[in-house]
Amino acid sequence: MQKHRTWLFVVILALAAVVIAACATPTPQIVEKVVEQTVVVKETVVVKETVQVEVEAGPVTNITVGTNAEYPPFESVDDSGNIIGFDVDLMNAIAAAAGFEVEFVNTRWDGIFVALASGEFDAVISAATITDERKETVDFSAPYFNAGQSIAVKKGSGIAGVEDLSGKRVGVQTGTTGDIWASENTDAEVVRYDEITLAFQALANGDVDAVLNDAPTSADIIKANPEMGVTLVGKPFTDEFYGVAVNKDKPEVLAAINNGLATIRATGEYDVIYAKWFGVTETAATEGEVMASFGVESCEGFSGIVQEVAAVDELTVRFTLCQPDPAFPSKVAFSAFSIHPSEWIESTGGTGDLLSQPVGTGPYVMDSWNRGDSIVFKRFDDYWGEPAKTETLVFRWLTEGAGRLLELQSGTVDGIDNPSPDDFDAIRADANLQLIERPALNIFYLAMTNTFEPWGDVRVRQAIAKGIDRQRIVDNFYPVGSEAASHFTPCAIPNACAGDAWYDFNVDEAKALLADAGFPDGFSTKIFYRDVFRSYLPEPGLVAQDIQAQLKANLNIDAQIEVMESGAFIAASSAGSLDGLYLLGWGADYPHVTNFLDFHFSAANPQFGDPHSAIYEPLAEGAQIADPAAAESIYAEANNAIRELVPMVPIAHGGSGAAYRADVENAYASPLSTEIMAVMQPGDRDTFVWMQNAEPISLYCGDETDGESLRACEQVNESLFAYEVGGTAVRPSLATGCTPNGDLTVWTCALREGVKFHDGSDFDSMDVLVSWRAGLDASYENHVGNTGAFEYYGYLWGLMNAE
Repeated sequence: MQKHRTWLFVVILALAAVVIAACATPTPQIVEKVVEQTVVVKETVVVKETVQVEVEAGPVTNITVGTNAEYPPFESVDDSGNIIGFDVDLMNAIAAAAGFEVEFVNTRWDGIFVALASGEFDAVISAATITDERKETVDFSAPYFNAGQSIAVKKGSGIAGVEDLSGKRVGVQTGTTGDIWASENTDAEVVRYDEITLAFQALANGDVDAVLNDAPTSADIIKANPEMGVTLVGKPFTDEFYGVAVNKDKPEVLAAINNGLATIRATGEYDVIYAKWFGVTETAATEGEVMASFGVESCEGFSGIVQEVAAVDELTVRFTLCQPDPAFPSKVAFSAFSIHPSEWIESTGGTGDLLSQPVGTGPYVMDSWNRGDSIVFKRFDDYWGEPAKTETLVFRWLTEGAGRLLELQSGTVDGIDNPSPDDFDAIRADANLQLIERPALNIFYLAMTNTFEPWGDVRVRQAIAKGIDRQRIVDNFYPVGSEAASHFTPCAIPNACAGDAWYDFNVDEAKALLADAGFPDGFSTKIFYRDVFRSYLPEPGLVAQDIQAQLKANLNIDAQIEVMESGAFIAASSAGSLDGLYLLGWGADYPHVTNFLDFHFSAANPQFGDPHSAIYEPLAEGAQIADPAAAESIYAEANNAIRELVPMVPIAHGGSGAAYRADVENAYASPLSTEIMAVMQPGDRDTFVWMQNAEPISLYCGDETDGESLRACEQVNESLFAYEVGGTAVRPSLATGCTPNGDLTVWTCALREGVKFHDGSDFDSMDVLVSWRAGLDASYENHVGNTGAFEYYGYLWGLMNAE
């Protein structure tokens, strides 16, 4: 459009014609929105891999962006005077991904590029077409939008692109680009209409098979008339690209914008923003034959999320979901969903050597596992990405925090996980060491199982909630940066703290609830825990003793402490077979509220006993909503139900960290506890030694949940996406990107070409298919694993064919 400001005036006669046409048949009437301007469709470009641009300049922290807020839905001013629109949301997302702040300035269109070139702005985003003339005075980002001609069809038509139009009846508006192009470039029967709305009505009535038209108007009509069942397919077949214009003296700004744009395309956030403003997205994969697939025939009666996984071709995989899932890229980045060679999974029967000899695509190769002592990894020389800094990586473990610190101080290890909170100050004061703190993206909770008495009585559960001084526990046993939990999910995650805060400590109210439940003199119970240090529970034994003392002093409850072996404890708590109170927690696997709430409170999780529909029903609804603001009230409902029903008591969000020798370069502490050791350089040493809290249970992490196993797996295996080093943003890994359809129920992933597994085999779509089937499909012969539970697959996606 070259920003000609071509308005689409809604003419009364045209609308009348539409109404008359609609009256002829019972098909839905087109109701075109009465607005002045054409609405433009998204650029239907498959998500691209992040491109890093090297610039000799400091980091970008703040930029000023000019826009002409007179062109909705790209940019306009709302009733409150705020600049809103697709471009605004897009630039804010780019800024968040690239780590800078943005200030928008509303300015006149006729002087916007002059102001940019003179330095009044750093950049301009305003539906500006990239032209050679403009490139003489300003730079442009990679294209973010294609406003060219597009194809509209009825859903399920089988038409996927211009090559399918031969012999079809194609509706166009007389004399338009679509009319000319169809007449000159296809063998279609061209059916002409005076107004484009009439062509769309004909499509809805079945009188034509497709409509060719400029993408902006088509998107507007489709969004306003969802009852037509019409969608856009394929890429625009003519090009008119929009880009972010940047001052030529600001190459660092251009680089930051390009990197941020590539990131949000790769994560699918671009498509979420597009769907908010335009309602449709590119059909990511055409219907038709695929190489192989597995799934369930119908979503009806199936409680899971993934309906089908299909290998479309060697480097394309399609995930079809039973409900929208805006968190899809963040979920698939989790190490539980890493990819193994299909032949290796099949040769091991899904267990055996698969548990101890993982074969992956990561920067390190599994060398040896000396049970009870260490695991040794070697650098993978054919790694597709940046090679590991050291030739050898060694994982060791020790339960006691003080013992781990002594190893670090003596120089026998290069880094340790979760030093004791009492040792933070000593580490900071030691010039030979460095302490890196983690954000408190976790939860420690006191749980109970409602199928055992007296926990079936909500009054007893509420009494525990009010009778424990949670702040006292944080003050006595947690490091600086920790906090008593107001909600189950850390508030740094959107919608985590929607709804009412947790109960205040109130012994009188707690005693009254117990008395009302028939326990005026208390009762006897047990407190179960495992003696394993976690960032959410740094002193498990001491905390258990404090809770024991509080229960007795505050509520006259006698609690016997029972320490369990870690694996047995996890198995029993997961199955809901512990008959007393128990200490457990959770660290973020991906930065979304579904990771905390859906895992613990879904209808399929027996951990707290019988699940509560008042909790899991709103959670199921909220998980399908891409816009956090639109989902806020639903998560408030779920959080309030958790507060009312008390399946557990949220105690603390625990600050933690990792400590390293001072000469370790690129040392960091992942907010998700997913440190990738390949980026760290331990001085001039060619071996990096890491010490964590416990030995991995197995190295097949599709069927593990403990952090020690997962971190070890992450050195060897990779998923389709990954989390950025030191952060929570999602970046491409084995997939260069995944593109969703309009309602976020189909995600089509383009796989990285040229990737090798450690055994020398080539990575392709069948490896993704078999890896996911081994985790998801309970009827599959290789769905064996270590415990057979496949908890992350079950709770985050839902197992297929499970009894």
